[in-house]
Amino acid sequence: MGFCHFVHLKEPDIIQFPNGGPDTLDRAGHDVIVKLQQAAGIAEQHAQHVLGIAHQTSMQLRVAEDKIAKLEAEIWAYKDRAERAEEWLRRITTEIEKSFPVRRQQQQQAEAPQPRPEDFAPKHATNRR
Repeated sequence: MGFCHFVHLKEPDIIQFPNGGPDTLDRAGHDVIVKLQQAAGIAEQHAQHVLGIAHQTSMQLRVAEDKIAKLEAEIWAYKDRAERAEEWLRRITTEIEKSFPVRRQQQQQAEAPQPRPEDFAPKHATNRR
Protein backbone atom coordinates (compact mmCIF):
# COMPACT_ATOMS: atom_id res chain seq x y z
CA MET A 1 0.00 0.00 0.00
CA GLY A 2 2.75 2.41 -0.30
CA PHE A 3 1.65 4.33 -3.31
CA CYS A 4 2.72 7.90 -3.42
CA HIS A 5 0.76 10.21 -5.55
CA PHE A 6 2.73 13.10 -6.92
CA VAL A 7 0.79 16.06 -8.00
CA HIS A 8 2.60 18.02 -10.63
CA LEU A 9 1.92 21.76 -10.21
CA LYS A 10 2.89 24.01 -13.05
CA GLU A 11 4.14 27.38 -11.84
CA PRO A 12 3.05 30.33 -13.99
CA ASP A 13 6.38 32.21 -13.66
CA ILE A 14 8.48 29.52 -15.22
CA ILE A 15 8.84 29.60 -18.97
CA GLN A 16 8.37 26.17 -20.40
CA PHE A 17 10.54 25.46 -23.40
CA PRO A 18 9.19 22.83 -25.73
CA ASN A 19 11.20 19.70 -25.98
CA GLY A 20 12.50 19.39 -29.40
CA GLY A 21 15.55 19.51 -31.46
CA PRO A 22 17.35 22.34 -33.11
CA ASP A 23 14.23 23.26 -35.05
CA THR A 24 12.51 24.70 -31.99
CA LEU A 25 15.59 26.60 -30.94
CA ASP A 26 16.03 28.02 -34.41
CA ARG A 27 12.38 29.01 -34.56
CA ALA A 28 12.57 30.74 -31.14
CA GLY A 29 15.73 32.65 -32.16
CA HIS A 30 14.12 33.67 -35.43
CA ASP A 31 10.97 34.85 -33.61
CA VAL A 32 13.08 37.00 -31.28
CA ILE A 33 14.86 38.57 -34.25
CA VAL A 34 11.51 39.28 -35.96
CA LYS A 35 10.18 40.93 -32.79
CA LEU A 36 13.35 43.04 -32.47
CA GLN A 37 13.02 44.16 -36.10
CA GLN A 38 9.37 45.08 -35.54
CA ALA A 39 10.31 47.07 -32.41
CA ALA A 40 13.08 48.82 -34.33
CA GLY A 41 10.64 49.71 -37.12
CA ILE A 42 8.13 51.14 -34.64
CA ALA A 43 10.91 53.07 -32.89
CA GLU A 44 12.02 54.50 -36.26
CA GLN A 45 8.46 55.59 -37.05
CA HIS A 46 8.19 57.30 -33.67
CA ALA A 47 11.56 58.98 -34.16
CA GLN A 48 10.50 60.28 -37.60
CA HIS A 49 7.24 61.58 -36.12
CA VAL A 50 9.10 63.35 -33.32
CA LEU A 51 11.58 64.86 -35.80
CA GLY A 52 8.67 66.14 -37.88
CA ILE A 53 7.10 67.77 -34.83
CA ALA A 54 10.46 69.28 -33.82
CA HIS A 55 10.94 70.71 -37.32
CA GLN A 56 7.43 72.17 -37.36
CA THR A 57 7.95 73.68 -33.90
CA SER A 58 11.29 75.13 -34.98
CA MET A 59 9.65 76.79 -37.98
CA GLN A 60 6.90 78.24 -35.77
CA LEU A 61 9.56 79.57 -33.42
CA ARG A 62 11.36 81.31 -36.29
CA VAL A 63 8.10 82.92 -37.44
CA ALA A 64 7.41 84.10 -33.88
CA GLU A 65 10.94 85.50 -33.53
CA ASP A 66 10.52 87.41 -36.80
CA LYS A 67 7.22 88.87 -35.57
CA ILE A 68 8.85 89.86 -32.27
CA ALA A 69 11.70 91.60 -34.11
CA LYS A 70 9.23 93.54 -36.28
CA LEU A 71 7.18 94.55 -33.23
CA GLU A 72 10.30 95.69 -31.40
CA ALA A 73 11.27 97.82 -34.40
CA GLU A 74 7.79 99.37 -34.40
CA ILE A 75 8.06 100.08 -30.67
CA TRP A 76 11.33 101.97 -31.19
CA ALA A 77 9.84 103.90 -34.11
CA TYR A 78 6.80 104.92 -32.03
CA LYS A 79 9.01 105.82 -29.07
CA ASP A 80 11.12 108.04 -31.33
CA ARG A 81 7.99 109.71 -32.72
CA ALA A 82 6.62 110.28 -29.21
CA GLU A 83 9.90 111.92 -28.13
CA ARG A 84 9.87 114.14 -31.22
CA ALA A 85 6.24 115.10 -30.54
CA GLU A 86 7.13 116.03 -26.93
CA GLU A 87 10.01 118.17 -28.19
CA TRP A 88 7.68 119.94 -30.64
CA LEU A 89 5.19 120.59 -27.83
CA ARG A 90 7.96 122.15 -25.72
CA ARG A 91 9.06 124.36 -28.61
CA ILE A 92 5.48 125.41 -29.37
CA THR A 93 4.83 126.21 -25.69
CA THR A 94 8.00 128.33 -25.55
CA GLU A 95 7.00 130.15 -28.72
CA ILE A 96 3.51 130.86 -27.37
CA GLU A 97 4.93 132.20 -24.11
CA LYS A 98 7.29 134.49 -26.04
CA SER A 99 4.65 135.65 -28.48
CA PHE A 100 1.87 136.21 -25.94
CA PRO A 101 3.40 137.55 -22.68
CA VAL A 102 0.00 138.75 -21.36
CA ARG A 103 -1.19 135.17 -21.25
CA ARG A 104 1.87 134.25 -19.20
CA GLN A 105 1.24 137.02 -16.68
CA GLN A 106 -2.36 135.91 -16.28
CA GLN A 107 -1.22 132.37 -15.72
CA GLN A 108 1.30 133.46 -13.09
CA GLN A 109 -1.40 135.48 -11.32
CA ALA A 110 -3.72 132.47 -11.41
CA GLU A 111 -1.01 130.35 -9.87
CA ALA A 112 -0.33 132.93 -7.12
CA PRO A 113 -1.94 132.11 -3.76
CA GLN A 114 -5.42 133.59 -3.45
CA PRO A 115 -6.19 135.68 -0.34
CA ARG A 116 -8.35 134.04 2.28
CA PRO A 117 -11.07 135.76 4.35
CA GLU A 118 -8.84 135.51 7.43
CA ASP A 119 -6.28 137.73 5.68
CA PHE A 120 -8.77 140.66 5.80
CA ALA A 121 -9.98 140.17 9.36
CA PRO A 122 -8.55 142.40 12.11
CA LYS A 123 -5.68 140.89 13.97
CA HIS A 124 -6.11 140.36 17.72
CA ALA A 125 -3.33 139.98 20.15
CA THR A 126 -3.59 136.53 21.65
CA ASN A 127 -1.40 137.10 24.73
CA ARG A 128 -2.99 140.16 26.42
CA ARG A 129 -2.78 140.44 30.18
